[in-house]
Amino acid sequence: MKNSIVFLFLFTATILCSFVFPWWIIAPLTMAFTYATRPSATAGFTVPFLAIFLAWALSIYFIDNGSVQTLLGQLFRIPAFMTPLVASLLGGFVAGLFGCAGSLIRPKKSL
Repeated sequence: MKNSIVFLFLFTATILCSFVFPWWIIAPLTMAFTYATRPSATAGFTVPFLAIFLAWALSIYFIDNGSVQTLLGQLFRIPAFMTPLVASLLGGFVAGLFGCAGSLIRPKKSL
């Protein structure tokens, strides 16, 4: 249940924040939310990875007017039809790393 809430929150927050903030807003967003919900390290990586991967893939396919496909295709020198996959994998990997870090941060217990 907790993982589905994390997934839905990150998915919708990513799509909504992408209209206002730069792409790297996913890093502090995922880290803060996984810190607050405390999933396991595996879920801390997997759930944000899948949420951001799907959010970016869907937004590139349905919201973007082709500018991301063209720019990333030129940057990575890959065909334009592969750029949504590459961009989504990169975004998912960044979100997964920061989500795992957020789930592993624990305050020190005082003695």
